[in-house]
Amino acid sequence: MVPLLEDINGRAAAILGDLADVVVHDIYDPLGARLYDAVALQDSHELREMIAIARRTTGPILELACGAGRFTLPLLALGREVTAVDLSPSMLAILSDRMDSGYAHLWRNLTLVEADICDFNPEQKFSTVIFGCVTVSLLDAGARRRLFQNMTSVLAPEGRFFLSTTVTEGDASLNTPGTPIENVQLVKDSAGTRYCLHEYIVADRSVREITLIPEDTYTSGPVDVFTTAVRVLPPDQLVTELQENGLAVLNTHPVRTPGSAHEIVILEVGLHA
Repeated sequence: MVPLLEDINGRAAAILGDLADVVVHDIYDPLGARLYDAVALQDSHELREMIAIARRTTGPILELACGAGRFTLPLLALGREVTAVDLSPSMLAILSDRMDSGYAHLWRNLTLVEADICDFNPEQKFSTVIFGCVTVSLLDAGARRRLFQNMTSVLAPEGRFFLSTTVTEGDASLNTPGTPIENVQLVKDSAGTRYCLHEYIVADRSVREITLIPEDTYTSGPVDVFTTAVRVLPPDQLVTELQENGLAVLNTHPVRTPGSAHEIVILEVGLHA
């Protein structure tokens, strides 16, 4: 679905309303993908924990929603074979270019697949499946159901599926309905251009709307703006959904996050006994 200017809320909407020419992009489209990648590379939390978990596993790894390779390259550095799947050709192109420019020696252990992760059939069983960056929050209920059902055929009998989500307990901005909450932080792209990242948490706390606007909007041409919507999926909700689809949460792994960031947890999932 193409994002629309009228779907943007809060202070971001007020800023954009004063501009003459705005082009709204999905954060995962060809232009947005490079900005998303640059911002993601500045964020190391969860990466440490997920790689530490991967070190304790053996065999080939299936990485879902690999994006531009934030986890893929460290996983390859462990000497493991990785099958990396993503639906965005723009993200996969960035990862492919990155491999060619600095990690060509690792190509032998990497299989890139452009596919919908909810229906992907690798035609083999994996003992380790990684689904990081809280990407499960981009999936609606139907897509999550398809993904979890698919995992029952992808996981080896003793395999583990590791996925991350946001912890709402103890976070008043996420677990207490009320008026919308807004947060703003500055981020930079790979060229050093500064963007204001607006987070708009809706009144019922079910969705976090993310909008990135250039800090400097004085330009002779259109202002490119990037947006996405992130669902708030508490761990307890995912535990229930996983159980309903033949999976069970066997363990949880906390993620160290900066003070201003929402808390994250990694769920360790196996086949339901």
